[in-house]
Amino acid sequence: MLKQAYPELVDVHLPTEANANSMVLASIRKRAAGDGTRIIKAIWDAFEQHVDLKFVMVFDEEDVKLRDWHDVIWAITTRMDPARDTLVRGNAVDDLESLVAAVGSKMGLDATNKWPGESTREWGTPISKDPAIVAKVDDMWSKLGL
Repeated sequence: MLKQAYPELVDVHLPTEANANSMVLASIRKRAAGDGTRIIKAIWDAFEQHVDLKFVMVFDEEDVKLRDWHDVIWAITTRMDPARDTLVRGNAVDDLESLVAAVGSKMGLDATNKWPGESTREWGTPISKDPAIVAKVDDMWSKLGL
């Protein structure tokens, strides 16, 4: 249903490391400035009754594989300014996890590449490997017995 309402949403992953219910990773095909934030809010609204959901992280689909923690960490550390790209929704009902009964919070991280209007700084240009060099190194591993 989310994909019908938000066509820029490409994939959603609930990592087992987060009990498959405390974190949502989403990839989008960004079409406009602010799409990352919009998707975070849409996921919060769609899972409003899901009190265990604490974190929503949004990434660009073209260069972040949601099931690869290396890609996820790379995007968080190269595509985000914590003050600008973090959303916090407070006072969410969560009797199981909060220190104060029935008060909890949720955090959203927009780790998408920034468009004009979102930042004037260039962020996180992906580095690609030369296929010929990769093949040469792969060949060397077997010769070295590794």
